[in-house]
Amino acid sequence: MLRLSKHAGGAYQVIAEYTVYLLTNNLILKPMAWGISPRKVAVIPLCGYNASHYLTLIYHAFNNLGWRISYFDRDGIIAYTPISWESYAEEVSVRIVNNHAVIKSECVGYQFFFTDYGKNEKNLELLINGEIAYVEYHLQDNLEQTTQELIDSIPDNQFISLDNPPMGYKEKLRSFLSAFVPKKNYFITPLLVLTNIAIYIVTHVIMIVMMIVLFMKAAQHHGDPAQNLIRSMEDIYLSLGFSSRTQVLNGQVWRLITNTFLHFSIMHIAGNMIVLIYIGSLIESKLGKWNYLFLYLFTGICASITSVIWRDQGIAAGASGAIFGLFGVLLALLSTNFYENNARRALLISTVIFVAYNIIPIGNHVDHAAHFGGLITGYIFGWIAFLGLKYQKQSLTTIFALAITILCTSLCIQFAPVYDFKEMQKLSKQTENLSADLSRKFYGSYGMERGQRLDVFKNTVIPDVDTLNRIAKRMANISLPKKQKAIVAIKSKLITQECKLYTLLYLEFRDNDPVKYRKEINATTQKINDLRVDWTAMGDDSNE
Repeated sequence: MLRLSKHAGGAYQVIAEYTVYLLTNNLILKPMAWGISPRKVAVIPLCGYNASHYLTLIYHAFNNLGWRISYFDRDGIIAYTPISWESYAEEVSVRIVNNHAVIKSECVGYQFFFTDYGKNEKNLELLINGEIAYVEYHLQDNLEQTTQELIDSIPDNQFISLDNPPMGYKEKLRSFLSAFVPKKNYFITPLLVLTNIAIYIVTHVIMIVMMIVLFMKAAQHHGDPAQNLIRSMEDIYLSLGFSSRTQVLNGQVWRLITNTFLHFSIMHIAGNMIVLIYIGSLIESKLGKWNYLFLYLFTGICASITSVIWRDQGIAAGASGAIFGLFGVLLALLSTNFYENNARRALLISTVIFVAYNIIPIGNHVDHAAHFGGLITGYIFGWIAFLGLKYQKQSLTTIFALAITILCTSLCIQFAPVYDFKEMQKLSKQTENLSADLSRKFYGSYGMERGQRLDVFKNTVIPDVDTLNRIAKRMANISLPKKQKAIVAIKSKLITQECKLYTLLYLEFRDNDPVKYRKEINATTQKINDLRVDWTAMGDDSNE
């Protein structure tokens, strides 16, 4: 319900002006704001007030509402609301432009579902439709004196300004397309986004063509097209530049860069690019475009090498490691006096909640190691960037960050073991085929005469046993993670004992002596049974 003042040009008239604004723009029916940075804006005539008088009313209204003021000067004011369920906090600013007050309420943090749940609209209504009128009523007799006292208290040098707001370029992202257009103070971020999207489109077109070709070849050779396609997907990913532990540790270090520009699915790239736009709009203008670009790349490399070291096998890709690196940079800056206290508090709360929620290690297909690696190195680089900005040595930020990246990457590649899973798979397949063939030859010869069986044993079975023994020894020497190494060690011993059993059975048959080798045969059989029990137990553990 509106309360109109008798005083022409008073704050109550501002309420009426605001009501007309709401009705004209249909905002009463649509209270929620949407977007990467949801906001609501009202442009209201000063209605007889000069700029200083109106800002004085705003200043006291902000204080009455409990909004923390970060900046106040003759051109405007910036404040931050407390945290709420609808939003982490909002930045409420008032700028005086051409005898009008531009009042904006904008969410500080990254909003899930891209909406403010009506909080920005509530802030504007609370301010304009209530608090300004209340302040105007109580200050109407001494507004001039209060204004002069407030103006006199403005410091000569303030930490922030309306030209360099705490939220950087974020507040200028007014439309969907504006996020993709390079501008001053927001140049590298849209280029990174567009580059990632272009690479995604090109690589997936290539991937589809390669999959079709593989499917057709598999069908022509009467194989299982689906199974062959699954087996070939890893090779397809690797051919396009995705990251893998074995390839990187064998010298293909370039994958640490290329994989940060590659994505598995449309949802994968969409989620990453939305968050990149958000974090990039916040800090690119603070760091400078070249420092920002290099820190993005360096944290991406560190995140990738962390993933390589942590993960035993598998394919990795995505910009999320570098993005978490940028969040690490922001957290480092928020740990210093780089931001004004109230702005820092609002940004810190929203950033910590967002990072904490998204870095929880839930999900089998999420590269948590890359996220942690990017966040930690980003935090370190953020402190380096802060010192560079503080002492105006920004070029040193890139130099020190590069040195740390090279050192960490080199140490990881130098000392991390290379696991040969492909060789293990190859040898396992050979043992399966050879064991099956050996069993068929050995036990399939029972219907033969003694001389024929001896020839089969001597010419085919024993050579196969020797071959199987050599494979078992090779398996025992393959480099694998600790748990897999223990399983393979049991498997190798099992194959060795089975080869020994075949040899003993052959000698027993050759010598035609059912007593001489029987005790050793029984002992070997028991060892085989015990090893099979151990192997089964280890196999069950490895699947947990």
